[in-house]
This record gives sequence, structure tokens and C-alpha cells, in this order.
Amino acid sequence: MMTVDYLSLDEPILFQWFETLMMKSIAQLEGKPLKDGKLDYFKQEFLKQYCTHFISIRTLSSGLKLVYHGRENEITAQAPIAVLTRACLENYSLFYYIYRDSNDFRDIHCRFWSWFREGLMRRQWYNMSGHADKREEERQEINRIFAEQQGCRLYQSFTPKQKKRYEEDGKWYFCGIPALLHKAGFSEAFSGNFYNFFSSYAHPTSAGHLQTSQADYKTSKAGMNAMLTPLFICSALYLHN
Repeated sequence: MMTVDYLSLDEPILFQWFETLMMKSIAQLEGKPLKDGKLDYFKQEFLKQYCTHFISIRTLSSGLKLVYHGRENEITAQAPIAVLTRACLENYSLFYYIYRDSNDFRDIHCRFWSWFREGLMRRQWYNMSGHADKREEERQEINRIFAEQQGCRLYQSFTPKQKKRYEEDGKWYFCGIPALLHKAGFSEAFSGNFYNFFSSYAHPTSAGHLQTSQADYKTSKAGMNAMLTPLFICSALYLHN
């Protein structure tokens, strides 16, 4: 059983350990019969995407240094690591909310298909030539899922305004990612502060630019190391669930 004591291990050991465990988990699922079709398939795809981000962070953190012309101090890849860590947290929070937050299969089924429908609706925004048949096929799937989900408990709990957003935009959960992270086991302080910190790097805000422009190698390395702790905690929770 993993405890917080494991987090005191050196980062290369933790990266190798978690990567090995995730790859084993993915390999064990490959080729197994899918009892619930897409619902089970995308459970595995969530972990695959998370593992891809995790390995990318490992690659960036192990030695990448950026040297700008005219500056003596090198800085680490703190900014892209923050963006990827944010993506990992979002991945896990949605995985947990869909598959683990409720023990009622009806809720799991409704949340999954609502999530899937939202993705299909976003694909309708892409105006690409040569895919008219696929777009029409997915439009029909969007309508089919909507007709099916109107009777589920989640949809019935929505306000009229929320139902309208569900129908027109695909929006199916009405809280922010920090709230989902709290549901998934993170403290409120972490869910708000850390996630907002990571988000400042994902968007072209002045906060993100200030943090990058004012950092030298030592401070950016320290900041990057601090980011890795929530990543390792998130990885442990993923494997536990």
C-alpha cells in the first residue's frame, strides 16, 4: 500500500515506478472482452492519455534547459510541465467523476454518454471538407444520445437553464475542475490554488509570463519540482481507482 512516505523517494525512481505500474495496467486490459462496449473502452483510453502526458513530463523534467540569447541563467521547462500537469489533473478528475464518484451504474452510464456526446458536439464545430458523411453520422448519434439521456436521473436534476445548455452545447457538469478535483480526493486548498497556478501557464495571462520571465534556473527548477508532487499523488490515486 502506498503512503505519503513514498513521495520522499527520488524523482527518477518515482517516475520509473509509476510509469511501469501504468504500463502494466494498460497491458492487462488489452484484448479483454468489453462488457459495456464504449464505456469500458474509454476507461482504458483515459489512462492511456494520462500515461502519455506523464511520460512527456518525465522527458521534459529530466534535462531540458532553455537558454535565451543574452541571458546567463538557464531555465527549466517549467511552463510546459505546468500545462501537462494541468492536463493530467483534468484527465483524472473527469475519470473519477464518470467512473468512481457514484456506485450506481445508472449514474456512470449517464455521465459517460453525456461526456461522449459533448465530444461529438465539439467535433461538429470543425468545418473540414471531405467528411460530410461522418459529420452527419455523428450528428445523428448526438440526437440519439440526447433522446436516451432525457430520462436519466442526472438530466432530470438539471434546472431548465442547465437542460438547455445540455441540449445546445453538450454541457453536462456544472461545476469547475477544482470542484471535481475535490470530489476526486484532493483538498480544497490544493484543488483551488495548485490548479489555478497550473492554469496560469496554460493561457497567455500576465501571471504566467511574469513567472517565466522572472525565473532563473534555480527558481524554475524549484517550482518544477514542487509541481511534481501533485502529479505523483494524482498518479497514485489513478492506479488505486
